[in-house]
Amino acid sequence: MARNISMTMGLRNASSGLYLTQETFGFAVNCNGKSLKKKQTLTLVAQDGGIHFKTHLNKFLYGDRDGNVKADADAPSAETQWTILPQADGTWALKSAAGFFFHGTGDKLTAFVGGDDVPADGRWVVHLAMHPQINLYNAMRKRYVHLSTDGELQCNEDVPWGEDALLNLIFFEEHPTGRYGLMACNGKYLENSGKLVDAPNGNCQFLLGFHDDHISLCDDEGRFLSCVGGKGTVRVNKQKVTKDELFRIQDSEPQFIIRNIFKNLNVSARNGAEVKADQKLNDVQDTERFQFEVADGEVHVMSDKLKYWAPRDDGSLAVETEKKSANTAFVVDYSAGNTVKFQHKASGKFLIAKPNGAMFATGDASDEAAAFELAIINRPTLILRGQYGFLGVKGASGRVECNRSHPDVFNLVSKNGEYYLQKDGKYWTVDQDGVACVSSSPVAFFFEFVQLSKALIKHKESGKYIIGEQNGGFKANGDREETNTLWEF
Repeated sequence: MARNISMTMGLRNASSGLYLTQETFGFAVNCNGKSLKKKQTLTLVAQDGGIHFKTHLNKFLYGDRDGNVKADADAPSAETQWTILPQADGTWALKSAAGFFFHGTGDKLTAFVGGDDVPADGRWVVHLAMHPQINLYNAMRKRYVHLSTDGELQCNEDVPWGEDALLNLIFFEEHPTGRYGLMACNGKYLENSGKLVDAPNGNCQFLLGFHDDHISLCDDEGRFLSCVGGKGTVRVNKQKVTKDELFRIQDSEPQFIIRNIFKNLNVSARNGAEVKADQKLNDVQDTERFQFEVADGEVHVMSDKLKYWAPRDDGSLAVETEKKSANTAFVVDYSAGNTVKFQHKASGKFLIAKPNGAMFATGDASDEAAAFELAIINRPTLILRGQYGFLGVKGASGRVECNRSHPDVFNLVSKNGEYYLQKDGKYWTVDQDGVACVSSSPVAFFFEFVQLSKALIKHKESGKYIIGEQNGGFKANGDREETNTLWEF
């Protein structure tokens, strides 16, 4: 593992099928978790040459010299360091700093077995706890995987722009030692041959390997996914790992088409460095798609040339800088629901479109040319997660619950700045008991993209935010941004 890497995961005991858990009382640890939820989430921290595991309570796991397994350390140290020993079946064995294997089931966890033989209950399945909607970058080609017009996953895109670069990293829970798969944005699964199929089968299941900050994916015959040929078709090839077989997982940042209401034209960076509202609504290229990078209440807007919106000295908007700064920071005002306004944080002025389409950060909030409409374009399907788990639909009732260990995938439709969520032909709707996916006609919601990879969801009719409850309740009665109204997407 490389220095200063971190990733979130759960550790499922291969013998019992249960997850390592830290209870909220007394920092007690056990192996009783039936699914991967908050209490079962660990963060692997690679720091100063050592591997450490941080629990959801921000404590560090360790095995002391007497073999006792504890998770009450406030900071990483030599004692909290672990050695990862990957096993042939894809599981991990873990040795404590004292040199003993970590093993056990239920409340009987210990680290007091030495030697080279892994105990029968000492193999752990790695279940990544990251949000599964990702971009995938190949180390050799230095390109991104995307769904091509040929109907294949190919690794030949310079930047992950648009919905075609969105992948779902699927964990196959039923596999005894854990396997992963890749789902394209069209909902089809990648087979080892490179073919995309409607439903997953054994040829869609891959062993996940870790190589510093990269991963590999290996089929049951020991062949690794690679990028093959001039088009970079993703399929298995060799039985060894080289740079061709190494991929890096990246968060998929939200990307939008932005329409200026006053001009009724899309904002574009098609013609040089200037940003203008000058492109017809039915003519959308990558130059009309912009990425939001959200942090600390501000947004930095990137073009497909990887350059950020920034006003020049005269206030005209351009994409000329590859580095974020105070001048590239904007605040997005979502108070109008389906329309937004962009305020330049440093100057306090609002973005407006001039009659010729030129964009300037010189306006006031009251200017009619300061209103814009957003349409997210790289989430044709949507997976949502709150602090208690993923969203899923409960049986025939259609109730949407927010404490699932595995997500349901919703279709996301954007129209006129409003959003509609759908599954199996039914739309989300709101009643006194919460949200249900039972409506035959679309019901409007607004999204407010307020934190890194997290959004607020507001029900248009009531004006209330969707809020999650620990028991799975998912209701439109929130009044503000808080932990339980933020949804990772």
